[in-house]
Amino acid sequence: MLPLNESISQIEIYKSLFDHNHDACYALDLEGNFILFNNAAVKITGYSKEEILQMSFIPLVKEECLEKTIKIFDDILQGNSSKFNASIKHKNGHMIDLYITAAPIYIDNKITGIVGTARDITEKNNIEKLLSGQNAVLEMIAKGYPISRIFESIIQLVEEVSDGGKCAILVENDKKLYLGSAPNLPQPYTDMLNGVPIGPMEGSCGSAAYFKRPTFVSDIKNDPLWDHYRDIALENGLRSCWSSPVCDNQNGVLGVFAIYHDKPCVPADEHIQLIEKATHLTSLVIQHYRSEEKINFLAFHDELTKLPNRRFFNNKVNEAIKNKKNGKNEMLGLMFLDLDRFKLINDSLGHSVGDFLLKDVAQRITSCVRDQDLASRQGGDEFTILVHDINQMEAGIIAKRILEELSKPYCINGHEVYITPSIGISLYPLDGSNADELLRKADAAMYQAKKEGRNSYQFYQAEMDKKTYDRLELENELRKALDKNEFTLHYQPIINLSTNKVAGVEALIRWAHPRLGYVPPNRFIPIAEETGMIVSIGEWVLQTAIRQLKQMQSDGLLLSMISINISFRQFYQPNLINIVNQILEESGVDPNRITIEITESMTMDVESASTILHDLKKLGVKISIDDFGTGYSSLSYLKKFPIDYLKIDQSFIRDISKSNYDKNIAMTIILMAQNLGVGVIAEGVETAEQLEFLKLNNCTEAQGYLFSKPLSEKDLKQFLTESS
Repeated sequence: MLPLNESISQIEIYKSLFDHNHDACYALDLEGNFILFNNAAVKITGYSKEEILQMSFIPLVKEECLEKTIKIFDDILQGNSSKFNASIKHKNGHMIDLYITAAPIYIDNKITGIVGTARDITEKNNIEKLLSGQNAVLEMIAKGYPISRIFESIIQLVEEVSDGGKCAILVENDKKLYLGSAPNLPQPYTDMLNGVPIGPMEGSCGSAAYFKRPTFVSDIKNDPLWDHYRDIALENGLRSCWSSPVCDNQNGVLGVFAIYHDKPCVPADEHIQLIEKATHLTSLVIQHYRSEEKINFLAFHDELTKLPNRRFFNNKVNEAIKNKKNGKNEMLGLMFLDLDRFKLINDSLGHSVGDFLLKDVAQRITSCVRDQDLASRQGGDEFTILVHDINQMEAGIIAKRILEELSKPYCINGHEVYITPSIGISLYPLDGSNADELLRKADAAMYQAKKEGRNSYQFYQAEMDKKTYDRLELENELRKALDKNEFTLHYQPIINLSTNKVAGVEALIRWAHPRLGYVPPNRFIPIAEETGMIVSIGEWVLQTAIRQLKQMQSDGLLLSMISINISFRQFYQPNLINIVNQILEESGVDPNRITIEITESMTMDVESASTILHDLKKLGVKISIDDFGTGYSSLSYLKKFPIDYLKIDQSFIRDISKSNYDKNIAMTIILMAQNLGVGVIAEGVETAEQLEFLKLNNCTEAQGYLFSKPLSEKDLKQFLTESS
């Protein structure tokens, strides 16, 4: 091996170390001018050796770092070495963070300049800034800062490390993008950003949201995506746009994050990583605030119908009352609306159908009120409406409009459903001075509407408070009536019109309360239906009627049939067939002597009703459809039902001798029954003229006061004895 001085000189070694070092290497003279510059330094700064050797270090240094850097330069010329951070401007204009080492150059023990290295730490600093900035953003979220301020912080963070880019955050709403924040973009351009459609050719942002993937346009001037927006972008000095969709965890679009530049440029790998981090951070912010908005919404709105809830409604009522006290004299109206027999629909058709029905009802109610009014859901099937600046007549007009709209048929999952509302109305200041009082009185008026036949509205009147109290008392007593054996059965004979003999009887429940006295069925049956007590009461009726039939047979009395009513709620109980079968087996009664009566409205769900009726028929009982002509079933479905009798509702019999309409209805039902091969029973026959008409038109059987009122068990035995 050759000695060093015989192969290469020390100067050549140092020159090789300088020129081929991975770090940037430089040398300055006493004036700060570059005298040496290696290839790594060329790569970092963007300047060629020829260019840089004509320059001082001062134009390169970022203005904020210049004073500090000059002091360090002067200190090194005093014989001290140094290591420090500084930022310089790349030839293309973006900033580069450097870790610099510098030492004095000694020639003949005299300082003649500075030599050193520089390492690019921009990426490292950017990562640290992003991490710090992300933590700051998360802290702002936790502290509840306004979302606009958090957007600005994200943009400020990204712009600091994005080589002169200007950022925008757009938020999605109804398939359009709206400006969330863009503090450093020109105002005319940001005005245009509001309401940009999401679409395949709607600039970088609209396209990114549409395809759910980043869209990097390097030159707006020549890219077809920008055909609709090119002019305004160029007018405002924007030449490139890098857009990234902001998505949630289910890949739903929340918005777009975009970086603009004033010159054509393509994102490098570090820029793409920066955009990804900024997009993710923006997604966290939007998702958090949307969740918070949803929580706030749900705190004051009903989740199913999206209507305001009870809390929000009560606040608005009290707020409206306060405003009235401060000036205006017009009245406020408060409506309390309850859906008739909704629980029965829920029980028979299922809660999913019930939910769809409630949503449809909410939409219809909203369509019936004015913009200044407020509809809300109180809970269950109860709704309330606040109407402003109104008199009694105008409130009545709105109530009628709601009744008409809600009574139209609903088509839900293949079911045609009918529902009617009952509405109670109270007025401020006539009926109360606060929301609670007005609601209570509107509720009382609503129950009066139910009592008077449903599908109607009533204004509050003072005597309704007593009626509401009476109803609560009645409900409490009803809950104890079965245990106290306060119910009895009465039986109304059904007469064969061909033989004038008793064809059977209909079992009818009666309630004799020791203190309240005789309570009519039309008072306690609706309460029993609403509370669900009708199921246990109905089972008691079934057991008692069959047991008493068995006893009359044992006593030698000829009674060929007992007709027993089944309530809507009973009919759709899953264990109905088992209960009927068990009672029949325990009694030993011939099932052919039992007729199960259902109302026409129970058959609204044709498939389910048909299955239940066929299962009942398999037990051997007969089937009768009561109140025929008043319900909602389609006549075309009757052939699917295994029925034995149709009962003509007494509302068609009452005026049959003087109403052609009622005559035609009765004749049509009789003729249809004959064609179907089933019997016809006319209810409510009270006059000889009615009977004559029914016989003339071949009605099979009839019941009513013309033949007999409902009889106790004892009186029925006597009636049967006398009739035999």
